[in-house]
Amino acid sequence: MIRTLNIAFIALTGLVCLGLYHIAEEARVTSADLRTTERSIQFESDAITVLGAEWAKVTQPARIQALASRHLDLSDAPAVELSSLTQLPPKNPPLVPEGAFRNANTVVPAPQAVPTPAETPTDAVFAALKTGT
Repeated sequence: MIRTLNIAFIALTGLVCLGLYHIAEEARVTSADLRTTERSIQFESDAITVLGAEWAKVTQPARIQALASRHLDLSDAPAVELSSLTQLPPKNPPLVPEGAFRNANTVVPAPQAVPTPAETPTDAVFAALKTGT
């Protein structure tokens, strides 16, 4: 009985050792993955810092002004100078001059010929034309 109990405890100890080795190996692999991820995050953070510095250099107002004056033919002079608000065009100009309403004429359209019942298509013909059947 004791011999059987000793063999069972030795087998149990072996299984516990294998389980502990398996957990330790998983922890080592996970730790290596974590270090790789942290390095990747640091690399991306450094890249973002460099891009931020480049963006600050590219968007300097003096640089943009120099590029605009070099490549665009812009001037500071306004195209049209207005000395008063009366020179502005009206916001909603009238579609018809004011005097045209007083002289308006009406035209009555000529009556159209009403088709006779023989000329109107029947419902079946109309349905065939409409549906294509």
